[in-house]
Amino acid sequence: MVARCLRFSTAALVWATTCGSEVWACPMCKFALESDDPQPRAYMYSIFFMLFAIGSIFSAMIGFLIWLSKHERAAMDAAGYQHLFENGVNQPVTEAVTQL
Repeated sequence: MVARCLRFSTAALVWATTCGSEVWACPMCKFALESDDPQPRAYMYSIFFMLFAIGSIFSAMIGFLIWLSKHERAAMDAAGYQHLFENGVNQPVTEAVTQL
């Protein structure tokens, strides 16, 4: 798995360095960096803001799910259900299997 990830990362790096002139920026952002016109620069900052907003919402959701998981696990441990985490499953029911 690590070798596969390393191969993919190397291929992506080679592709980005050889084809970098086509993928560095959209035309409006490129124009904003090359000129002093405030309109393209404002457009570029609005794109950055929206990317930041999406990233912060996803980060907040992931943080909440991690927090919820930790508190649920602590509640299960306090209630005496820690064997579910140690075994990964409930104890098998052997009576039902033998009766069939």
